[in-house]
Amino acid sequence: MPHTKHAICDFGLHKGEPYTKLPASFLTWMIGTNHRKREYANTELKRRERAATNQLTAPSK
Repeated sequence: MPHTKHAICDFGLHKGEPYTKLPASFLTWMIGTNHRKREYANTELKRRERAATNQLTAPSK
């Protein structure tokens, strides 16, 4: 699974933007069209889901 924290979109309307800032609709489009970088989109959407449900791992001290 690709790590999207620092991954940058390299195509289209959102070229140059980090995957963490892309609209969910764009990420969903990437998955739905079987885009070659759909795994980045899938990983980011899952990360957002975990964040929304407070399931992100807390940083270790």
